[in-house]
Amino acid sequence: MNSQIRLTLIAFLSYMIMSGLLTQAGVILNAIADQLDMSAARTVSIFSWLTGGALIGTLLSMYLYTRFSVRRLLLTTYSVLLLLGAALPVLTGAGYTTLAAVFLGLGVCCGCGLSGGAVIISRIYRAQRRASAFIATDCAFSAAGFIFPTLAGWLLVTNLDWTLSYLAVASLAVIILLLAATTAIPDTHQAVSKKDSSDEPAPERETALMKFKRSLTPRVVCFAIGVCLYLIAQTTFLTWAPNYLMAYFDAQPAVAGQVVGNYWGFSIFGLLTSVVLVNFIPTRIMLLVVSGIAIACTTAFLLIESVETFLTLGLAFGLLTTCIYKIAISVGTQQIADSPPMLVTLMLFSGSIGSTLAPVVSGFVVDSSDEKGALMLALAGFVTMLVLFISAMLLERLAKRQTLPEQTQPESV
Repeated sequence: MNSQIRLTLIAFLSYMIMSGLLTQAGVILNAIADQLDMSAARTVSIFSWLTGGALIGTLLSMYLYTRFSVRRLLLTTYSVLLLLGAALPVLTGAGYTTLAAVFLGLGVCCGCGLSGGAVIISRIYRAQRRASAFIATDCAFSAAGFIFPTLAGWLLVTNLDWTLSYLAVASLAVIILLLAATTAIPDTHQAVSKKDSSDEPAPERETALMKFKRSLTPRVVCFAIGVCLYLIAQTTFLTWAPNYLMAYFDAQPAVAGQVVGNYWGFSIFGLLTSVVLVNFIPTRIMLLVVSGIAIACTTAFLLIESVETFLTLGLAFGLLTTCIYKIAISVGTQQIADSPPMLVTLMLFSGSIGSTLAPVVSGFVVDSSDEKGALMLALAGFVTMLVLFISAMLLERLAKRQTLPEQTQPESV
């Protein structure tokens, strides 16, 4: 197995671990609520500690990966994650505070590891293949989203503890640790040091704050908020759809939990298809089309009166819409010429904010109304997301029209 394959596997596994921890929320929510003796609407906030930790980890990565080697960070990150995952089965009688602390630690490790996977892909793939590589990472994300919720459902049906499903996810860290310890991993800051050692006078280095300010154009902000809203809508649906089926259709937990596995299982095929389609269909058109499909599917979920139809539509929902996230990031990073790495991190950071807010916001909505309110929140998120994408593309077209006359003016003699 050559070095590029090993590095790609590290990146894919980092996405699988993040997915494995997040996508089980809707399946294990009631089990955690029973352990804590709390309602599901209140217990769901514990997943905000997980997503909040991922947000912190992503933010820390903006500094850490310019200061330390990728290998050292991966070894440290996944060693800690493995220890936290192994500690969960021992904490079966723990209260909310202890579990929240563990979830926070797991989230920080996931955020740092996910950023490491993104850094690796940006280093080993050229620009024209990078978009396809990033979309392909979502195949790994979706595969884990099918495997681990299904595993969690089986564990609960057989009266085993929910923490074992998290331990299974943490075991993937062992593979990353082995690969990171035995593979040559490129470091982004090494290239900079070579340039700095040349005899030519170095230009004034652009600070992180300057890069951040340069990235905050109206179009970038629209895409960043759109990515955030997508994660809020997606996470809200996947967290509360099983409870919605149980509350409105009296579905059994094992049957209701299938909607999560169906979504992620078929999303793999959708992502594989989108990897090919982005080479033939303009990404902006594709983004608008799949966003419209997401709105149509979410509206249908609110109108469906059959569990079987709901579960079937869940397959189509995952198949057709999971590519929104990475396509939006790809188009969003094209809004600035010669986009800095800070721009990619900003998009990932926005997505982390969405994942962090989703459990809190959806829990508040459900506590104020019921499970159907969560699906309505998801619909509102998708609609607002599409409006922002359209606004950004209109601004982009306007900017191109304004610059075109300047480019066609004859040079003065």
